[in-house]
Amino acid sequence: MNLDEIYTPLEEAKEEIQRRWEDKELKKKVDEFLGGDIPDFLLDSPKAYLARHVASPNFEFFRFLEQAHNTNMDYIVPEYLNDKFHPANSMKYHLGRIFIYNGKNKNGGHNIESETIIDFNKSNGKKFTEMVTMWDENFVDFHHRILKDKVCDSHLKVCNMSDWIKKMGDTPEKFYVYFLALFIRNGILFENFLNNNEERMFTLENVIPSLKILLKKFGVKPLIVRLVPKETEEDIYWLCYNNSVKDHLK
Repeated sequence: MNLDEIYTPLEEAKEEIQRRWEDKELKKKVDEFLGGDIPDFLLDSPKAYLARHVASPNFEFFRFLEQAHNTNMDYIVPEYLNDKFHPANSMKYHLGRIFIYNGKNKNGGHNIESETIIDFNKSNGKKFTEMVTMWDENFVDFHHRILKDKVCDSHLKVCNMSDWIKKMGDTPEKFYVYFLALFIRNGILFENFLNNNEERMFTLENVIPSLKILLKKFGVKPLIVRLVPKETEEDIYWLCYNNSVKDHLK
């Protein structure tokens, strides 16, 4: 299985999720595989799904909203707030050091400035819920505050998935196969799984083995749509914020 085989085009995924949702035999098999423990928000209808440690209004977040609107499905952003902060992870790093996008420079590249909003030494190894900003605001509260200010969408739901993840094993080697099983019939995951130096081992050791298990078990793969285009999926632009977020940095 190569990386391109992981994904399903959006239009195809929209049709396929509805077919699978009506498949009673598939529902029974997914319920049995997950021990009947499917998050409540996935029980009434399939959802467009963005999984993030902390929901925050960077450019990839707005890309998700754009994609989710095209599905005509409800959409949700479950968080993993009990995970620990480690700056070696670029997704986590850019929650603690905000990159602000100021357009293109004269050479056509990105004009980016940054603001460090946490003490990295004090925050390293702490749960997201235990962290504070440089001005002593709860770290999660800060990101939720700017999210509320920048995203005026009453249909958006954000919730904490930490308890469910803990029940399923609490480490990617254990819970990831159950996480991806949610997208057999209960939702469409919007994500990019990378093959760069930082993400390669996670993709090879957790994502692809889990997909193979699920494909063998159910005869279909989880529905995963590329969140951002393949040709720009490693562009730092997606982790940047609009210039207006500076108004919230104290």
